[in-house]
Amino acid sequence: MQPALTPALSQREREKIAHLKMFCMGIWPYTHTGNGVHGKKKAIPVCRLSAGAIGSCLLAAAARRMALAVAGAAGEAGYFLVSRQREKALKSLRLAYGIQKSEAEIRQIARGVFRNFAQTAVEILRFPRLTPKRLAKIVDLGQSVRVYKDLLAEGKGLIAITAHMGNWELLAGTFGLMGFRGAVIARKIYYEPYDRWIVGLRRSIGVPTIYREGASREILKVLGRGEIIGMLPDQDIDSLKGVFVNFFGRPAYTPVAPVRLAVQLGTPILPNFLVRTRGGRYKIILGEVIRPLQGDKSECAIAECTAKWMHSFEQVIRQYPDQWGWMHDRWKTQPETAAMVVGTI
Repeated sequence: MQPALTPALSQREREKIAHLKMFCMGIWPYTHTGNGVHGKKKAIPVCRLSAGAIGSCLLAAAARRMALAVAGAAGEAGYFLVSRQREKALKSLRLAYGIQKSEAEIRQIARGVFRNFAQTAVEILRFPRLTPKRLAKIVDLGQSVRVYKDLLAEGKGLIAITAHMGNWELLAGTFGLMGFRGAVIARKIYYEPYDRWIVGLRRSIGVPTIYREGASREILKVLGRGEIIGMLPDQDIDSLKGVFVNFFGRPAYTPVAPVRLAVQLGTPILPNFLVRTRGGRYKIILGEVIRPLQGDKSECAIAECTAKWMHSFEQVIRQYPDQWGWMHDRWKTQPETAAMVVGTI
């Protein structure tokens, strides 16, 4: 019903709806110029966000099952309403799967991505209500606590890396609520009130935030104390030092920061993920622990270790393709020659 109503709305009304859906799903919007082309980032007026704030408060206060159901429906609607993000997701999925999946399968996955992101946003809104007891009812920890404790017992800290999939914020919060100490690395959001809000939500579940800009000293302090640093290195960010590794059969520019840190300090790297399962529950999936040789700063060694953890990311994304952020242009940056790519393409 919702898509059929969209053409009857004015351009301004459609933009407001798109901004609201993107806000609720954690995809912060760009403003539009008069000709409809996306312009530079700037803060959205408070009046545009008031409806989203009211809806957010209601979802945060509602029963969890109801809140997730409403969020899922909003995500489905967002798939149709937020056309720019939908087309980005479809483009990325076609690049990744080619003829391996039909167009119908690709569109089904994309719809699931929107649904998952909306539900994840609602779960984040509910962080202040989360307790260790409530957490135990929705998260299957598996062997993760034992593995975390064993790695931390080595005394060199832990670099826990994950992807923008499932509920990456709750993954950090799971260990924060259980008393593990550390911090996550995040980019400062350009709209200050929203940034303070998100940082506060993380803090409510025991997760401090270190801003990516100029973070080196703070990161070293955390790892030096034998604590955890959480990182999200699954995106193409050309302003960061990186290498090209194989991802879904294509060269993908990938940050080397996790491996460089591990090489410098001898810290183990643990790929781990919190994926959504049936009945509104989650489970933690652990990848293979990666141990770069301390002091080996050669480009080849760093690239090989980066390719290893990126491979573990791909394996989990292939298992749960509707839970990863395909809206991101993962193959934006491309190598000048094939020789620059680590791994088989």
